[in-house]
Amino acid sequence: MRIALLLVLGLFTQSIWGQWSETGGWLGVEVDQKLRNDWAWSLQWENRWDTDLSRHQRGILDASIEKDLFSRITANVQYRYSEERNRTGGYTPRQRLALRLSSEGQWGIGKWNARLMGSQSLGPSIRANDTPWMEVDESVRFRFGYQHDWTGLWRWKTDIELFPDFETFADQKTRFRWLFTRQVNQALSASIGYIWSQQWNAVDPQTQHILKTNLSWTLDRPKKRKKSKTKIPSALVMVAEQGNQVAPVVPPVCTSEAAYVSEVHAKGQPADWIVITNRSESWCTLKGWRLTDSLEKSGLEFDAIVLPPQGKWKGYEKGQGSFDFGISADGERLFWIHPQGQIQEIQVGPQQGKGAQSIDLLGRSMPVRSTEMD
Repeated sequence: MRIALLLVLGLFTQSIWGQWSETGGWLGVEVDQKLRNDWAWSLQWENRWDTDLSRHQRGILDASIEKDLFSRITANVQYRYSEERNRTGGYTPRQRLALRLSSEGQWGIGKWNARLMGSQSLGPSIRANDTPWMEVDESVRFRFGYQHDWTGLWRWKTDIELFPDFETFADQKTRFRWLFTRQVNQALSASIGYIWSQQWNAVDPQTQHILKTNLSWTLDRPKKRKKSKTKIPSALVMVAEQGNQVAPVVPPVCTSEAAYVSEVHAKGQPADWIVITNRSESWCTLKGWRLTDSLEKSGLEFDAIVLPPQGKWKGYEKGQGSFDFGISADGERLFWIHPQGQIQEIQVGPQQGKGAQSIDLLGRSMPVRSTEMD
């Protein structure tokens, strides 16, 4: 069996080398990157030589963008600009636009892959007398292959690609490819391979033997920008425009008649906020007072915050020196607790509009339009 296989391979090799053939080389460099939302892009520069590697035949620049459509289907749009060597020694520019649909899946120890490609070339071509002329070259090609991770760093891939020409059967073309890839590091990989290309059904079929090498650099996926957190202001004391501006050395603790919750905003900016007002004409301190949304929680216990006559304290949710509980826009109960234990229940109604809610001395709320506290 092995001898028969070697004979077949030998006859196959003899037949392809016996036809009119040439040897070429392809050298490429590629950069690619995966983006968010299943998008990716790539940029490849490749040079090709023919005539037994003695003649530079073409330079190519490919720019591609692709999108994962489904779990196994990827769409790729590629723009190609190339310059092809002509008989006078100069180069003729060409352009091509291609749409490629690819798919792959697990099969045995490796993965199968398939690709359907349609392309349209717009640009000057070359006549036999080396004069450029405009042509539109449309083509379709199919590729099917198989790849396997040989080791942790090596993988091999083989595929066959068909170039059918539906108008001239003699121009049918087949390309076989064997490719080995070495993962140098997380970003860089190097590939080397052999390509055998042959024209079908021609009287004197042309065969090409191509050595292909490529370096590929994969950029890191862009990091998602973190939304900048809105800085919550610290609690502050606001002084009335008029009144006794000289504070006593040791102000007394505010009484229940003096200090009360005067405004609440359940949708304040940049956070929910509460205002406590000293409605008396004397300086006093909030030391020992507590503000909470549950009698089972200690809530915010004030330190030596001194309020001037008609002054106000304003605190934002989770701001420095302020409370850490939220205020429901559907209505809320708060508790304003005296250092000696007396409790006043504050009934905060549902939030209506953008204005804050004013709280009376009995702890009842009503909506107001407050420009000062917003």
